[in-house]
Amino acid sequence: MSRFLNQMFFRPLSAFYSGIEMLSRNARATQTIDGVVSRLTRELSRTEEPDGGLFNRAALRDEGGARGPESNLEKGGELRYERVAVDPTGRQSALSLTEQDRAIIGRVEPSLAAARSLKRWQAGAEATRSYDRQYELIREFNPSSYSYAFLDQLPLDGRVVPVMGAVDDSLYDQPKQAGSQKVLEEFREFVLRYFMRVSAYQPPEASVGMDAHPAYTRYLSRVSWCPQDRDEKTGFGFSQLYYKLRDTGEIGKFPPEMESRIVDLREIGVKYEWVVLKVKILQFNLSFRLLGSDVASLVVPLVEDSYLAVCGDFILNQDKPAPGVLGRYGFGYAFLKNLEQGLFAYGPGEFDTALQLIDFHVLDSGEIRSHLTFVANRPTRLTNVEINPVQWGYSLADLLSFGVSSAVLGPLGRALERIPLNLGSFDPIGAYVSFANQLTGGLARRDLCISLEQLERDFLVQHFQQHYQMLVGSLLTWRQIPNWLDSSTLPEWVRTGKRA
Repeated sequence: MSRFLNQMFFRPLSAFYSGIEMLSRNARATQTIDGVVSRLTRELSRTEEPDGGLFNRAALRDEGGARGPESNLEKGGELRYERVAVDPTGRQSALSLTEQDRAIIGRVEPSLAAARSLKRWQAGAEATRSYDRQYELIREFNPSSYSYAFLDQLPLDGRVVPVMGAVDDSLYDQPKQAGSQKVLEEFREFVLRYFMRVSAYQPPEASVGMDAHPAYTRYLSRVSWCPQDRDEKTGFGFSQLYYKLRDTGEIGKFPPEMESRIVDLREIGVKYEWVVLKVKILQFNLSFRLLGSDVASLVVPLVEDSYLAVCGDFILNQDKPAPGVLGRYGFGYAFLKNLEQGLFAYGPGEFDTALQLIDFHVLDSGEIRSHLTFVANRPTRLTNVEINPVQWGYSLADLLSFGVSSAVLGPLGRALERIPLNLGSFDPIGAYVSFANQLTGGLARRDLCISLEQLERDFLVQHFQQHYQMLVGSLLTWRQIPNWLDSSTLPEWVRTGKRA
């Protein structure tokens, strides 16, 4: 009955209000049209699960293209799995590793090896500034000592990989009264034990108090003028999923109650060989200007989670490493490629290889500086739109009927999915760039910045801004705790990584 109500009433009503919300936004007509088109495109790339839910149509495949993770794991043979996962304290848990768990774990070692190569290459390139192309990253507020983006290429696994990245060094904090040694001890604890637990934050909101309303109004929230409780968190939301013990090589899965309580990073490389995290990059939107910044743009929020791997090579924990520097502390992670192919072919979860380093330097004066480094392969395409006429027609009918067709024609839709009518995929953004430049003889690229390279620069700016917002939010948290060394006085949300 619940499924029937969802299909026949709640889902159509939600779709209707979603359309009303788009039309009611304060935007130009062309932007509204773009928004509708964006939602239509997303609907065309989605289908229905047997239980009525929605998911992106893609099978679990390993690097070699075989269905399922077994072939990828059998090739290496170096990974040892427990039949029943064990948490880091040694207590046995009922968390068995699923096929998806094993597929994700199977990508850890190759991703870490590639990220180590990126780290070594980037250290040499940054020291000599010997990039093929380098661009300045400009910021007005809290100016950097130096900040730039770059394009280059490097040898990796016997091939030449085009890469891009960004580097930023700037002031993080300037303590006013505390001595530099006290700052050093507290900040070391903050970065290596608590930073990843508190890297997501909620900007302050204000509203005039209101009376309670009937329960049914929650179904009309999209057209209601009443203030709503919205999740407007920004920054990064980390959780830990898997680990490999350094001494035994055993691989386990963190129990749910420990997922938000990120391990002390000083234990990685000592107790753990590596740890796999999942990160939700909050408020991360990609914008594509189709006909100029004031005419038409396509704004797509990226809400998917990404998987990361952290090992001892990416943990920075150094006391008095150089004259004038009391300590250097930080962490980094390799990006794991998603198991499923989504609408976007590039970005978090879609990198072939990528590395992010977040380091801090505490100077003798007590001043704290941040140093951000990002390196990733350059994209060959930006989007994946599947060409499946039958599924397109079925999804379009479902959209125009506000979900009624999926309830009536559900068995037919599932039968159509079994027919191999997928004609491949194409990249509409790349096609647009190519067409514009062929039509203008390259003028679009030279004079109008319509090129994949410009999109790469825009991505690096967006990536930098996202991490900068995370640093700003973490700074507010760093300053509000009187003593980071006394765990008994820390708020519960700091210790557990969960906010109420």
